[in-house]
Amino acid sequence: MNTEPVHEPMSSLQREIHGAVELLTLNRAAKLNALNAELLAALMRALDELELNSAVRVVVITGAGRAFSAGADIAGFRRHMEAGPREAVVHFMRPGHQLTRRIESFAKPIIAAVNGLACGGGCELVE
Repeated sequence: MNTEPVHEPMSSLQREIHGAVELLTLNRAAKLNALNAELLAALMRALDELELNSAVRVVVITGAGRAFSAGADIAGFRRHMEAGPREAVVHFMRPGHQLTRRIESFAKPIIAAVNGLACGGGCELVE
């Protein structure tokens, strides 16, 4: 099976192609793969690309290290939450909900390879 890395290994989202399967690895192991703005945006970009890639038939999402995902990176969104409800919705809640809806309506099968802890937004990715 041919494995081709797609993005640099220091990225918050690692991508590998294994034949007709694209493996997306949440790559914030030190933060238990907590979902921050960068990781949410990277996941959305990857899904946008993969939906149009006819060579990819299945997407697998997993986490690096000992957790699948601890959910939202609260520390990363703290300033938006402190700025008030409007900021919190735009920068914290909406991106997570958009990703969940994107996964639910994705045209190809998405498999969650849950390799450990999955809390909050991490559970949302699994459903």
